[in-house]
Amino acid sequence: MNIWLLTHSEETKKSSGTGKLIKDTLHNQCHVIEWARKQPNPELLALDPSNTAIVYLANPDSPTLGNKQITDMQNIIILDGTWQQARKMYNHSAYLKNYPHYEILGEKSIYSKRRNQKAAGLCTAEVAIHLLEKVKHPKSATLRDRFYAFNQSQ
Repeated sequence: MNIWLLTHSEETKKSSGTGKLIKDTLHNQCHVIEWARKQPNPELLALDPSNTAIVYLANPDSPTLGNKQITDMQNIIILDGTWQQARKMYNHSAYLKNYPHYEILGEKSIYSKRRNQKAAGLCTAEVAIHLLEKVKHPKSATLRDRFYAFNQSQ
């Protein structure tokens, strides 16, 4: 499984961002792409919707994947930013609507470095940990441990 972090430009300026933890853990299985409203990244545009999913709220206009189906995906796109930034990125990137959606339900964030505006909202690292655990990825425990240490640090 490859993780594609579509990262808002403001996220790269924050020391509290967790995308770096994912990249540092997964190395070449994690691709960080800065979102651009007017010029979509050609690598993302080239991803095949039959084996790529986006982790985002369920959308009635796009197919939604269940837990079993997500494990079969070769590429997962995670919107890396605040909820407001993620909504903006999704709404201004029509090509993202072509990918089946996977929504993580029933999990509560433990992320303490920023105030989360959604009760069920997970930070980027928590989303990646959830996905890696679903596919029993060998680096899931490493990422989880790094996230816990990062979350507890000042």
